[in-house]
Amino acid sequence: MEKILSKEEISDLLSAVRHGDIDVESVGQEDAGEAGGSRAAAAESCNLFKSSSSDSWKLKNYDLILDSFARNYGLSLSTRFQRAVNMKLEAMESMTFDALLQRLSGRGAIGVLQLEPLIGGGLVIFDEQLSFSLVEMVLGGSSDSQTPVPSRSMSAIELNVIREVIASACPELNKGFSQIEEIHSSLVEVVSNLRLLNFVEPEVGVVAARFKVTIDTLEGDITLAIPHTALEPLQKKQQVKAVPVSPTQNTKWRSVVCDELEHMEIELEAQLATLSLRVRDILNFQVGDIIDLGCKPDAPLKIMVEKRPKFFGMAGVQGGKKAIRVMGRIPHGG
Repeated sequence: MEKILSKEEISDLLSAVRHGDIDVESVGQEDAGEAGGSRAAAAESCNLFKSSSSDSWKLKNYDLILDSFARNYGLSLSTRFQRAVNMKLEAMESMTFDALLQRLSGRGAIGVLQLEPLIGGGLVIFDEQLSFSLVEMVLGGSSDSQTPVPSRSMSAIELNVIREVIASACPELNKGFSQIEEIHSSLVEVVSNLRLLNFVEPEVGVVAARFKVTIDTLEGDITLAIPHTALEPLQKKQQVKAVPVSPTQNTKWRSVVCDELEHMEIELEAQLATLSLRVRDILNFQVGDIIDLGCKPDAPLKIMVEKRPKFFGMAGVQGGKKAIRVMGRIPHGG
């Protein structure tokens, strides 16, 4: 039985480790060597925020949402600037937020979104070329040539100039998500350096969708980033299977349909024979002419139900009225 340390012994041990009297790494290696791999287990770091499968995290039909957002937002920008704007989904990746930060230049405009009722919000990231060019376009500039990108972050005035352009993405994002969930997105803040904003922890996984935007000769990228934690409720909602219909409900509906069928009105028609004639022959008919039907007078009639042959019958009289006696059912396809 292994000895359990007392409080005093634990305190002395922690004090020795704190002052460097004990080499923790060397002790751990010696213990592992002595155990020979039979009892020792290597300690592994555990991160409660980053999923081990963050690279393969997926939301079903998320690409349809993104395609709808790109199409609608492109039309919105076309109306705003009176220019043809083409926006297309280029790539969609799952990564940590820290990996996303490494890709940002820190000079473009970034819109921080609130996505109610989703928890965690989202980001709309404009690259530096598109950000500075949109400032020029809002102020009446042209998009025929690439706007020089300064080697600096955007100023507060420049961010405020394109704030409405970024905010106009919110209603289009709502339309895209309406295919699976009704959300109400709104622009909270526009920043240039996301490192100064406490959005989520660096280890948190996010889904980053990159869109290619073309306005005349101007080209740029817009990235929509939403944390996994915000999208997980939608993922779980999609996994809920539809509730099966109970046998009682099936029996009830079958009974209702059968009752209604008994009271439906249908068209019945009895045919002795059919033949084809030319219009010239019909125009030449005279009183007393005999038309050969190609069958005997006592041949069975076809009883048609809604223009479909269903029964054989014989013509007769019943109670002083013409009647047909059903003789049998016509085989299927007859």
